Amino acid sequence: MDEQKKTDDLSTILSPDEKARHRGRLGLAIPWEHMPWWVIITAIIAIFVFFSIVNNDYYRNAFYFIFDFPWNQDVVQNIQKTKIGEDGSWSYQMSTPLDPGKYYFRVEYYGEDKVLLGEDGPYYFEIPKGAPEEEQPPLEPSPDGTYVVLSTSTPTFAGKAPPGTKNVLLIDDFHGNILRILERAWNARGVMMTIKVTIISFLVALVLGLIFGIMRVADGSPDLRPGLWKRLAFGAAFFALLLVVMPDWRTPKSAIFFFLGIEAFFALLPAMPYTLSTLYVEIVRGVPMLVIILYMGFAVTPALRNATDGNIDLRGLPAAVIGLAFGYGAYMAEVFRAGIQSIPKGQMEAARSLGMTYSQAMRLVILPQAIRLILPPLGNDLIAMLKDTSLISVIALPEMLQSGRLWISRNFRAFEGFNTVMILYLIMTLFLSMMVRVVERRSKLPSK
Repeated sequence: MDEQKKTDDLSTILSPDEKARHRGRLGLAIPWEHMPWWVIITAIIAIFVFFSIVNNDYYRNAFYFIFDFPWNQDVVQNIQKTKIGEDGSWSYQMSTPLDPGKYYFRVEYYGEDKVLLGEDGPYYFEIPKGAPEEEQPPLEPSPDGTYVVLSTSTPTFAGKAPPGTKNVLLIDDFHGNILRILERAWNARGVMMTIKVTIISFLVALVLGLIFGIMRVADGSPDLRPGLWKRLAFGAAFFALLLVVMPDWRTPKSAIFFFLGIEAFFALLPAMPYTLSTLYVEIVRGVPMLVIILYMGFAVTPALRNATDGNIDLRGLPAAVIGLAFGYGAYMAEVFRAGIQSIPKGQMEAARSLGMTYSQAMRLVILPQAIRLILPPLGNDLIAMLKDTSLISVIALPEMLQSGRLWISRNFRAFEGFNTVMILYLIMTLFLSMMVRVVERRSKLPSK
């Protein structure tokens, strides 16, 4: 009994590292039974990825393709064998004018199976401001690294390829320009496209969720009598202004129809926030995310483009962001609603009794407390949105899954391609799960 008490007393004064040594664990500060599950899984996946990429050329190639490496260069032109002369001579003039600045170009020659046969160049040159688009003699290489100031923004490059060349790659190398590297990484396909769509969509959905979440806590059946005549008078003035702007509405039938509609809207205005937000939340949450993305990409986008004669074109990234944000905004609206309603009503009453308006009380008292409670579920929505970015592949946006499918179509190695995509998604979601747990632990109330 005394021995047990002595052991218990000793465990209370030892540090975690000393406790581990006392148990004979070679100084392990965190016991295995208390090791977070994500640490073990992440370690196993990291080891598997490392050995797969190092020991398998297909995995390494898929990894580079899905990340769209390298980020420090761009292929300006891929000259095929059909455009290479019998003696190996080739020539190419830039079709798109280059922006003013300094450039470093080089040429790579590839044969069968993408074997590098040789290089040419390098070409150091500078495009001045206001340089015209005109044809000039081919640019000569600058082995000493001296920049040649050109008088054209569309330079011409030429050379002689070695025997057996199948492709000539003209490469714009900007490894020393950090800003261009960051721009290239931000605009890269695959993983960076997935991250970019996730970040932008989440921020837009967060704003939508906040707006509609606040509207959801409004009174669904308020007393419409206070201020009714003022709202009707404002509606009549608004209708008169529309008649000036829209002369087609001046026919008796159209005028009566729109006048009654506008007056009804302003009469029911106090009940509109709850009604519109409820309509948005219930309809959008009842439609699959894939349907929303398809509808945005192949219904709304063409309709807007045709209606505006091409002035509004949402193809590609805008359609994907709007579709994901519109869909997840409904789920986030419910998260904000639940967080706001979890705050005791006495908080709002106390703020109003101090002379605050409803908006001031919501902004300064209610929302700061509610956001602390809803951070974990918002983090879960971020993880779900990251995974649902795979759905935007249906509108031909080269995110991670679409890049993996493109790699598979070129190499006919589905196992390695889909494994690479799956591992990358898993690593990203596990990392976000870890961050959500950290935020949840730090935002936990002291009494919890």
